[in-house]
Amino acid sequence: MLQQPPTTPTRVRIYTHVTQSRFLHVEDALNIGKVRLFAGNYRRGEGMDSHAYHFIDLADARVILGALARSEAGFSHKEYKGTPPQNGRPAVSRVLSVAVKGENVYVELKTGPGKLTNTGAIAPNGPAVVEVNVAFKLYEARRMATAVLAYLEAWDVLRMLVNQHLVGQPAPYLLSPVNADGSAAPATSANGAPKPVTTPRPTAVASTADRPVTRKGPVPRVATTNGAARKTANGKPAAPVRPAANAPDQPGEAVVARAAGKASESPTPPQRPLQYQDGTPVDAGNAAEMQTFQRFMAEKQIAPESKAVLQAYYRQLAAA
Repeated sequence: MLQQPPTTPTRVRIYTHVTQSRFLHVEDALNIGKVRLFAGNYRRGEGMDSHAYHFIDLADARVILGALARSEAGFSHKEYKGTPPQNGRPAVSRVLSVAVKGENVYVELKTGPGKLTNTGAIAPNGPAVVEVNVAFKLYEARRMATAVLAYLEAWDVLRMLVNQHLVGQPAPYLLSPVNADGSAAPATSANGAPKPVTTPRPTAVASTADRPVTRKGPVPRVATTNGAARKTANGKPAAPVRPAANAPDQPGEAVVARAAGKASESPTPPQRPLQYQDGTPVDAGNAAEMQTFQRFMAEKQIAPESKAVLQAYYRQLAAA
């Protein structure tokens, strides 16, 4: 492919304010998280004779523009920035002043010699070489601030659209596993990536409370239809009917026995074996392990992560 000559980057001018002898441009420097002010003095027919610029941090720009958009009475802001000495050039001081005085707003930019302080900041080191003081009416300052804030809001929306695949996906919570000796182990995998916490469902514990209960008590005798004693055809009382040798003692016991037999033959859902979160089953032949596992489940409402965690829990119980 043909190589195209590099193009000179240009700044997007968000807003421009021009008076008879001064101008102020608000420019986009959001790629470095700032808003750039570029101001200058000029004469009609002669062009610009001096200029100055200043970079405002985005957080500070929102506060300043918000105060101007609300026409906050008596608002003032002043900040000191600059360029440190480099390549044999001395430090340059840049000072921004914003002040609301009655119905007028003044934005002043100063550039002059600077000095590097112990904290790394740039402070003025003598009188300013260039001073540009741009005046606004209160309504003009409000109009400028509203336009720039709208631009910043649109930039926020664009940034969210670009990074929407990251929105709503917080980092997973990390868990500190316990070694066999009870000490904390690093919650990282073999490649150094953090392990997300997985909370499995607690293992169901077998209980006898849900088993069907068969009634074993005596069943009351069933009365006759008319409530009178049985009689033969000649009017004499009939002999009592003796049950067979292999028949139940009570008339209703056969029905109960058959019902109990059906209940006992009904399939019982298989009990789920107890196991740790890592999939290791609990040794059913080890009574101490089973009791400690069930106590851990009753207290924590969740199965232990591994047998080592249960052993550490057992040692805590033994030491208490």
